[in-house]
Amino acid sequence: MEYRYFPGRLRFRDHILRDEEIRNAAISVVKKICPLAEITYTEKTSGILATYPENLLDVEKLKPLVPLILEIEPKVRFYTPSKKQIILEGIKKIEDKVAEITRD
Repeated sequence: MEYRYFPGRLRFRDHILRDEEIRNAAISVVKKICPLAEITYTEKTSGILATYPENLLDVEKLKPLVPLILEIEPKVRFYTPSKKQIILEGIKKIEDKVAEITRD
Protein backbone atom coordinates (compact mmCIF):
# COMPACT_ATOMS: atom_id res chain seq x y z
CA MET A 1 0.00 0.00 0.00
CA GLU A 2 1.20 3.46 -0.80
CA TYR A 3 0.84 6.04 1.96
CA ARG A 4 1.58 9.71 1.55
CA TYR A 5 1.31 12.48 4.06
CA PHE A 6 1.64 16.19 3.50
CA PRO A 7 0.22 18.75 5.92
CA GLY A 8 -3.45 18.95 5.02
CA ARG A 9 -3.44 15.75 2.92
CA LEU A 10 -3.42 12.01 3.53
CA ARG A 11 -3.39 9.64 0.56
CA PHE A 12 -3.65 5.85 0.47
CA ARG A 13 -3.45 3.81 -2.72
CA ASP A 14 -3.77 0.08 -3.25
CA HIS A 15 -5.87 -2.29 -5.31
CA ILE A 16 -7.27 -3.69 -2.04
CA LEU A 17 -9.28 -0.48 -1.66
CA ARG A 18 -11.46 -1.65 -4.55
CA ASP A 19 -13.05 -3.99 -2.02
CA GLU A 20 -15.95 -1.89 -0.73
CA GLU A 21 -15.93 -3.31 2.81
CA ILE A 22 -12.19 -2.75 3.26
CA ARG A 23 -12.43 0.72 1.67
CA ASN A 24 -15.32 1.73 3.95
CA ALA A 25 -13.42 0.48 7.01
CA ALA A 26 -10.35 2.50 5.99
CA ILE A 27 -12.44 5.62 5.34
CA SER A 28 -14.10 5.21 8.72
CA VAL A 29 -10.68 5.30 10.41
CA VAL A 30 -9.67 8.41 8.48
CA LYS A 31 -12.92 10.12 9.51
CA LYS A 32 -12.16 9.33 13.14
CA ILE A 33 -8.64 10.71 12.80
CA CYS A 34 -9.94 13.96 11.32
CA PRO A 35 -13.73 14.33 11.35
CA LEU A 36 -13.59 17.50 9.23
CA ALA A 37 -11.64 15.84 6.43
CA GLU A 38 -13.06 15.83 2.94
CA ILE A 39 -12.56 12.28 1.70
CA THR A 40 -12.69 11.11 -1.90
CA TYR A 41 -12.15 7.72 -3.48
CA THR A 42 -10.94 7.30 -7.05
CA GLU A 43 -11.65 3.90 -8.57
CA LYS A 44 -9.16 4.36 -11.42
CA THR A 45 -6.20 4.71 -9.03
CA SER A 46 -7.72 2.76 -6.11
CA GLY A 47 -6.91 5.77 -3.99
CA ILE A 48 -8.37 7.51 -1.00
CA LEU A 49 -7.51 11.17 -0.54
CA ALA A 50 -8.36 13.03 2.65
CA THR A 51 -7.88 16.79 2.70
CA TYR A 52 -8.29 18.78 5.88
CA PRO A 53 -7.17 22.01 7.52
CA GLU A 54 -3.56 21.18 8.38
CA ASN A 55 -3.76 22.68 11.87
CA LEU A 56 -6.40 20.08 12.86
CA LEU A 57 -4.10 17.05 12.81
CA ASP A 58 -1.15 16.45 15.11
CA VAL A 59 0.85 13.82 13.23
CA GLU A 60 2.91 13.05 16.33
CA LYS A 61 -0.24 11.65 17.97
CA LEU A 62 -0.55 9.15 15.11
CA LYS A 63 2.82 7.46 15.69
CA PRO A 64 1.26 4.72 17.89
CA LEU A 65 -0.64 3.58 14.77
CA VAL A 66 2.52 2.64 12.89
CA PRO A 67 3.01 -0.82 14.50
CA LEU A 68 -0.63 -1.68 13.82
CA ILE A 69 -0.33 -0.59 10.19
CA LEU A 70 2.87 -2.60 9.80
CA GLU A 71 1.10 -5.63 11.26
CA ILE A 72 -1.41 -5.77 8.40
CA GLU A 73 0.91 -4.44 5.67
CA PRO A 74 2.16 -7.89 4.50
CA LYS A 75 -1.41 -9.17 4.30
CA VAL A 76 -2.37 -6.15 2.23
CA ARG A 77 0.67 -6.43 -0.02
CA PHE A 78 0.02 -10.11 -0.76
CA TYR A 79 -3.76 -9.92 -0.62
CA THR A 80 -5.99 -12.86 -1.31
CA PRO A 81 -9.70 -13.01 -0.42
CA SER A 82 -8.86 -15.44 2.41
CA LYS A 83 -6.97 -12.58 4.15
CA LYS A 84 -9.91 -10.15 4.03
CA GLN A 85 -11.21 -10.87 7.53
CA ILE A 86 -7.73 -10.60 9.05
CA ILE A 87 -7.26 -7.24 7.32
CA LEU A 88 -10.64 -5.99 8.54
CA GLU A 89 -9.72 -7.07 12.09
CA GLY A 90 -6.42 -5.17 11.73
CA ILE A 91 -8.26 -2.06 10.58
CA LYS A 92 -10.56 -2.43 13.60
CA LYS A 93 -7.49 -2.48 15.89
CA ILE A 94 -6.29 0.72 14.23
CA GLU A 95 -9.74 2.27 14.67
CA ASP A 96 -9.75 1.32 18.37
CA LYS A 97 -6.28 2.87 18.81
CA VAL A 98 -7.45 6.05 17.07
CA ALA A 99 -10.36 6.25 19.54
CA GLU A 100 -7.89 5.88 22.40
CA ILE A 101 -5.54 8.52 21.00
CA THR A 102 -8.25 11.06 20.25
CA ARG A 103 -9.84 10.57 23.66
CA ASP A 104 -6.71 11.97 25.35
